[in-house]
Amino acid sequence: MQFMYEGPYSKSSHPSRLPDGALAVSRQSIPDEFKGSCLVELMKKEGTTLGLTVSGGIDKDGKPRVSNLRQGGIAARSDQLNVGDYIKSVNGINLAKFRHDEIISLLKNVGERVVLEVEYELPPASLQGSGVMFKTVEVTLHKEGNSFGFVVRGGSHEDRNKSRSIVISTVRSGGSADREGTMKPADRVLSIDGIRLQGSTHSEAMSILKQCGQEATFLIEYDVSIMDSIATASGPLLVEVVKSMGSSLGLALSTSVYCNKQVIIIEKVKPASIADRCGALHAGDHILSVDGTSMEFCTLAEATQLLASACEHVKMEILPHHQTRLALKGSEQVKVQRSTRPLPWESCPNSSTNFPPYQHYNTYHHDARTQASKHQKSSPNNFSLGSSFSASSMSAYSLSSLNMNTLPRTLYPTSPRGTMMRRKLKRKDHKSC
Repeated sequence: MQFMYEGPYSKSSHPSRLPDGALAVSRQSIPDEFKGSCLVELMKKEGTTLGLTVSGGIDKDGKPRVSNLRQGGIAARSDQLNVGDYIKSVNGINLAKFRHDEIISLLKNVGERVVLEVEYELPPASLQGSGVMFKTVEVTLHKEGNSFGFVVRGGSHEDRNKSRSIVISTVRSGGSADREGTMKPADRVLSIDGIRLQGSTHSEAMSILKQCGQEATFLIEYDVSIMDSIATASGPLLVEVVKSMGSSLGLALSTSVYCNKQVIIIEKVKPASIADRCGALHAGDHILSVDGTSMEFCTLAEATQLLASACEHVKMEILPHHQTRLALKGSEQVKVQRSTRPLPWESCPNSSTNFPPYQHYNTYHHDARTQASKHQKSSPNNFSLGSSFSASSMSAYSLSSLNMNTLPRTLYPTSPRGTMMRRKLKRKDHKSC
């Protein structure tokens, strides 16, 4: 079975993102029900430019709009504009009847303070369900200039149909948010330094951002795909993830032993990473191959390097962690069997103290091997188990840590006092221990 996920920065998931900020939005106007607006204030020195390219005009193809933001320019570093935004007015001057050359001249000769009235397409409303669940993560960023490196849109509106969360529309390349790596377009900003943004307008959110200190903590809500078919699938799965070149999937790997062989497993998935958002990769999954290269004989270092150097389309064969547990535990969750090894206190009729706490059971449990070894080492009355069960399938495990509702009633461990009473009766009947 194959699953495909496109990361937030992949070309196919954002067909309108073209190199050098080239405009790919062909529509000339935004339907009113999807139209948002905001004021953008820019400050520049005399003789400098805004680093802003505008297309359109009454003599061209319609409304003037932003077609390019020069990297490093004033407009780009303000983190208030997106390629594709429509410019309705400049310093209060409506551009509806301006020709293209008149708009360019106005922007060149405007003073040091430039106020643009901007129209943009509202982000889609976020709906949990229908294959998507929400998660949150805290992100701490350092301010550079007056910005943290991302543009927000949306906010509360008097028209309820236009109300949105405060949504990240763009993460500027090379900015603070981009270097930190967690935030992605379409994420929602729920709070800034503990100040909740629910019910805030766009201008209120921008005011809070500007008033932040040099460091701020953001509570971000993001989407995670729900892969129901993965939970019910049997056998290995092929997962293809699309990401931008050089970006990380957000996986930490480790090794484990499965069926007496070393395997490469996912030890940890970074919150809000591409791997977390795709919903198909989880801690404990076995990685069988990456881009066709088998992991069977790879060391941990080689597997990590192979994953880090993967291109924009990463193809991974995985065995989901729930399938490995099923393979280990068999048809029943827990199997309990009385050991044939004699109990230490049965060797002496006078022994009535220091009963070991029920380690005389051999207990099968799919993930208890490590816990059991720790328990045995720490127990002062520890003794070795019989060798009638192989180490790969059976391990000692304290019954106190099992779910007793899964065990037959006849297999519940009895108290030491009850055991002593039955032993006394046995000695009375048989005259021997």
